[in-house]
Amino acid sequence: MAFRGPRQEVVEARLMKAFPDALHMEVTNESHGRQEDESHFHVLLVAEAFEGVNLIGRHRLVNSAVAEEDGTLGFHSVRITAKAPTQWEANPSVPAAPRCTGKGDGVPGR
Repeated sequence: MAFRGPRQEVVEARLMKAFPDALHMEVTNESHGRQEDESHFHVLLVAEAFEGVNLIGRHRLVNSAVAEEDGTLGFHSVRITAKAPTQWEANPSVPAAPRCTGKGDGVPGR
C-alpha cells in the first residue's frame, strides 16, 4: 500500500470541499525522495465545474482549492489533471509525469 500521510489528507479534504460533486478524484503522492516527505502530488479530478473552462482556468481552480490561506502550497509541487466529464468520457487517459530533477524545472530527460 502506498504511503498516505497527513498532507495528502488535507489536500483530499480541501478538494472534496471545493468540488463536492466531483465524479472522480484521486490524489497520489509522487514524492521522488521519501514518500513521507509528501512534497509532490498528482491530482486527478473530473468535475462538472470544469465544463467550458480552459486548461489554465481549471488549474487555477484546483490550485486555489489546495493552497494555504496565504495562497502558497504547503508542499513543493502539484501536477494537475483536471477534466470535465465529457472530456473524461472521451479520453480517460492521464499524461505521464515529467521527470523531476529536483531543480524545479520538470524538464523530461534532464
